[in-house]
Amino acid sequence: MVCWLTRTNARGVVGAEDVSIRTGQELGGVGSTPGYRRLAVTVLGLLLAVPLSACGWVEGEREAARQEARAEIEAFLSGRIDAADRLAGSADRILSPLPVMTPGEEASLRRFLNASHVTRARQLGVQAEDEEALDSLVADGRLVELEDSTRYWIVRPGDSPAHLVPDLRTLLEMLGGRFQGRLAEMGLPPYRMEITSAYRTAERQARLRRTNANAAAGVSSHEFGTTVDLSYAAFAPPAEVPAEIIDGVPEELRPHIRRIADLAFESVSARKSRELGRIFSQVLAEAQNEGIALVIYERQQTVYHVTVGRAM
Repeated sequence: MVCWLTRTNARGVVGAEDVSIRTGQELGGVGSTPGYRRLAVTVLGLLLAVPLSACGWVEGEREAARQEARAEIEAFLSGRIDAADRLAGSADRILSPLPVMTPGEEASLRRFLNASHVTRARQLGVQAEDEEALDSLVADGRLVELEDSTRYWIVRPGDSPAHLVPDLRTLLEMLGGRFQGRLAEMGLPPYRMEITSAYRTAERQARLRRTNANAAAGVSSHEFGTTVDLSYAAFAPPAEVPAEIIDGVPEELRPHIRRIADLAFESVSARKSRELGRIFSQVLAEAQNEGIALVIYERQQTVYHVTVGRAM
């Protein structure tokens, strides 16, 4: 009440008459009588004489509450950051002593080069000359649009939307499941594949040849929706944040905690991409031996060129 009465008006002065009218109205609207007006002025004078320590006390309490809340939030976030670092550190320690691919393992994933991929692509895929033809194939269900993010893969920004034949999507789910199964057996987080390239219309492939020396000189299996490029230099963080990090986090803080967790796991996959790549290459070699995939371990680009090997 004291703090309210000592507010200044637009001219920087509290008018006794103005305050008395407000006070009178609060007490029943009788402040318009001359006698009550004089009484209000007298009361105002007494109130203004009271020390204003109450205002300082309120401000002090508010600042103390703010500092306490800030400390609690910082402690909460610090605990979640520590959990993310702890889980990422565990993954780093598991991966540190693991070997990387040998020349022989690389060679095993270069047995079927571009001609083999194109032959299989012509058998299992569909070709579109331009974007209009592509849209028609999607409408007919002969091509499907790949989700940008699932539990098994992400499509890198700039390469979305990615289109492919349904059989290739089935293959990707199998590869992702097997990869994460091996990771789980080793006590590692469920890292995901990163898709860097998928379907290309004939028109787009022709443009690519003019600007990218690594593009196939002739027909590419990418033109049939049967092939994707999967990075071996990067693996995406898990689709779900581990419960140890995210449980109990308020909804408004979850995007920030997720970003913290993603960065922690990505820092490990960036440093240990060759070790993770070897684990994934074993999955690819197994799929190739089963006849469900053809793989090229690219050397000029850090990708596996993967074509579906048979109808799924």
